[in-house]
Amino acid sequence: MPRPPSPAPLLLIGRLDGRLFRSPARDIWLGRARMSATSTVAALAGLPVDTSDLLAWITGRSPPPRHCEGLNDPMSVAALVHFVLLAQEAEGDAVAKATLNALRLLLDDREEAQTWGRHDLVLFGSAFRAAKRRLAEPYPAPTLLAVAERLLEVHAELEIAPVGGRSLATLDGRQLTVDPRTFGTIWLLACHLPMALLAAGFTSQIIPSFVCLPRFFGVTARDLAVDLEKRLGDTALTGLKELDAVERLDANLPKELGVTRRSKLPALMRLEAAFPGIRIPAIARLLKISPQGAAKLASRARERRGHPY
Repeated sequence: MPRPPSPAPLLLIGRLDGRLFRSPARDIWLGRARMSATSTVAALAGLPVDTSDLLAWITGRSPPPRHCEGLNDPMSVAALVHFVLLAQEAEGDAVAKATLNALRLLLDDREEAQTWGRHDLVLFGSAFRAAKRRLAEPYPAPTLLAVAERLLEVHAELEIAPVGGRSLATLDGRQLTVDPRTFGTIWLLACHLPMALLAAGFTSQIIPSFVCLPRFFGVTARDLAVDLEKRLGDTALTGLKELDAVERLDANLPKELGVTRRSKLPALMRLEAAFPGIRIPAIARLLKISPQGAAKLASRARERRGHPY
């Protein structure tokens, strides 16, 4: 029997936007979506990074991904993560703000960027701020075509000078000069795409996973708008499936854990659903309990490993 056709992309986008506002598992979904969004933007920047590597860093199990990959990377992952999170700050959205604050309790993105990518903050900072200002300006219509036109305008306006060549000393004492690095700015625009869609009135909230720009823009705004519709539709379909999964998890927690309303065990399991591998010190900070209490709570959570979180 043939599979039914998928709903139209615009319908999928609207469905995800609407369901997210009403979803009791929105906090879990946002936590996961920010990780996948960061991986998507990193790929656009030429930094192949898996979400599992990002989680290992965020939960304190490892340094930033690709921290020792050499000079071939166009920028540090730490700086890129800082820019992605900075672009997703949402005014007036209490749930989004709370989940972003929770993530920043796990990982101080600004401090990490200063440690691992100070030069990148200087190199990209002004372009990042300029793109944010331009993409937040009023749009003539709440359409993808209007967003595409603005993206092309801002892309043409952004200019990032290449970094000067670097000298390296080889083991035998020779000095080599590495060619200057040049940078594209598609990844930078992708950081701001969720905000641009909100500013245009195309969505009603910042949806972190909507960072799916192509590596290269089409010649015309209409070409880019068509491409965006397809990419956002595919991303929305994936997001809806993820939302179904976390809503099932959320529905099962209260009735299956057998705990009192004051217990912090459900809260911990929600955190672990969003950020698997979270460590004891972070649990204590996020739930405002002692490290000893966090250790006991984590032990109880381990006894529930049969649950799909």
